[in-house]
Amino acid sequence: MATTIRNNSLFCDHCGQSFSLRFPIPIKDLQAKTKAFELLHKDCPKTWKEPEVDQSKNIKAKALFWFQNGQRGMSSKTMWFCCMNQPINRISYPYDPDDFSRCYKLLEMVPEWKSDFYMQKIALLSPVWSELIKNWKTLTEMYEENTRTDWKNYTKIGMYELMQKCIK
Repeated sequence: MATTIRNNSLFCDHCGQSFSLRFPIPIKDLQAKTKAFELLHKDCPKTWKEPEVDQSKNIKAKALFWFQNGQRGMSSKTMWFCCMNQPINRISYPYDPDDFSRCYKLLEMVPEWKSDFYMQKIALLSPVWSELIKNWKTLTEMYEENTRTDWKNYTKIGMYELMQKCIK
């Protein structure tokens, strides 16, 4: 099955097509739409690749590219708004490795934001962000190990547990 929810849309990570969803949506409607989307995309060849930003561009261009093409979540959008000096309506932080993955991918697209200046700016958003940023290097290493091992050792690696410790 290649269907996921990406940026408020059903998304086929084989062909890259999407179907926009309007939230909130009743569970039975989401299930029906997902089933229909999966049926349409069950035989798609694997042709889609994650978009890559041109690293020769300036920070703002890379950040805008991520906002248009990257996989977004509430916590990664919080980071984006903070680093872009934009007002933040609701401060959100990554709750689990899946949330963290979107933040990680943002920083891969805009690596300048990995600097102490930006990371400290994010840490000032809330006590939880402060704890997460203190542990960011370790969380990054854990995330990279999980992806390297296809999440087979995620329990042993303990990323979720460390994130929960930072959040509490």
